Amino acid sequence: MYTRSVPWQPGSDAPRPLPCQEPLPYQLPHARITAIVPVLGVRLARTVKQDSSDWCRYLNSIDAAKEPEQDVVGIFPVRLPDTPANNSFGGIGKRQALHAASSEQPEVLCRELSQAVAQLVGDPFGERLKIFISHTKRHRVEEEQDHIDELVDRVRAAISGTHLQGYFDTADLQPGEDWEQELKSQAASSALLAVRTDLYASREWCQRELLVAKRADMPIVTLNGVQQKEERGSFLLDHVPSVVYRQIDEELRQPSIEEALNLLVDAALARALWGLQKDTLAELGVACDWAPSNAPEPVTVLPWLLKNRERSVDEGPFLIMHPDPPLGLEEAKALRELFEVAGIHDAVDIVTPQTYKSRTTTGF
Repeated sequence: MYTRSVPWQPGSDAPRPLPCQEPLPYQLPHARITAIVPVLGVRLARTVKQDSSDWCRYLNSIDAAKEPEQDVVGIFPVRLPDTPANNSFGGIGKRQALHAASSEQPEVLCRELSQAVAQLVGDPFGERLKIFISHTKRHRVEEEQDHIDELVDRVRAAISGTHLQGYFDTADLQPGEDWEQELKSQAASSALLAVRTDLYASREWCQRELLVAKRADMPIVTLNGVQQKEERGSFLLDHVPSVVYRQIDEELRQPSIEEALNLLVDAALARALWGLQKDTLAELGVACDWAPSNAPEPVTVLPWLLKNRERSVDEGPFLIMHPDPPLGLEEAKALRELFEVAGIHDAVDIVTPQTYKSRTTTGF
């Protein structure tokens, strides 16, 4: 992380160039991803208007920065309050700024940047990060509007106030579409927010959406809005980060939803960056047979076993690497038992980058 504000060379008020403007010395490698956050305020506007200021050329150089081969550069301005929307900042000022609250609310700034960088990396989210809202319906159609409707409406309203795109089956399924295939497709390509209410864990389609998302290695977060009790849970909800919906306090309802969305965007960014790190692992000679962005668990290990069991027995050992933190001792033990039941003995090694590095001498 670099900060730029003070002059770099005598006779100029412009700061030191960023690596995307000028190469780093001594042939040091540049970053795979560069996210630049210009802070546009009244003072900067006054500075760039001065004839003697080099800030204008500096900003134009950032705006025109070319992406190095195979790398990406993103520019995401933050506009301070009371900053005039004019052409004082050149091309930088014409770029879409982060959410207006980013200049005053750190959690909004973090969410906006995380989303922007995840979209900058690309796969699988594309140009706009989509949130699949997984929820259960009421018992009967004739029931009055209830807790579930109020909570889901709040979630939709919270998403509409961000740069995120929400997918809500009732509103987004189009007439004539194969609704079953469409829901599966959306769950397999979106960040999934599971709105967990009293009956959520027992509903077949909620379980199916969770399973599709997990096996597609999508980011998942649970917003726990259980109001009275759950008659049963579901192991499909295990291994998923969770945020409590603080429904008792009206002032905390909206912040708890935003907290869940922020956590989900962070998970989406982690997934996107892990995709780049897998390429780096291959360049370093670390041959991973499977590199999921979420720690393995029985429901995700089973499809891998069905596809690779014979190869594991005949060709092992296989290396499975996932992001830190590592599995707990009992979690790892349960997975080893699952491999042993499948006839794989000491042929699969599950590690994280840190645990792998701590026991190798390959320079990784």
